[in-house]
Amino acid sequence: MLDGIRDSMARKPWIGWTVAGVLLVLAVALWVTRRSGESPYSPERMQEELTVRFTDTDEVVKIPRGDLDRELRRRGDRVDPSQGIINPKTGKATGFLVDEDEWTSMVDRINKQKAAIRASTGNAGSPVAPASATPPK
Repeated sequence: MLDGIRDSMARKPWIGWTVAGVLLVLAVALWVTRRSGESPYSPERMQEELTVRFTDTDEVVKIPRGDLDRELRRRGDRVDPSQGIINPKTGKATGFLVDEDEWTSMVDRINKQKAAIRASTGNAGSPVAPASATPPK
């Protein structure tokens, strides 16, 4: 079988070059799409440090994107963008990202995903992420 393929490639080299060209184009296309359309849930992105400011104490902290995402997902059916994350010192929901556009896009993305889950499962409520053993830093 392999001899037959080798013989046909030797007689018609354009077939081999065509296959090689298609594979090269496919590899480049996959590389470009993976680089430009990085998933919002990739491990690298979830480890990014985000700056959060607590409006009641004016304290600024850095937390990993994954911890912030998990905390927002635990909030029942819908995330209220006017309610920030809980300030561990005061117990009030006053922590917001310094980058307001990032906060808005994160809350919108999570709310859309929760709505899609509700619609696909037919549940009145959305799933809530399990509580972790350690609180976010």
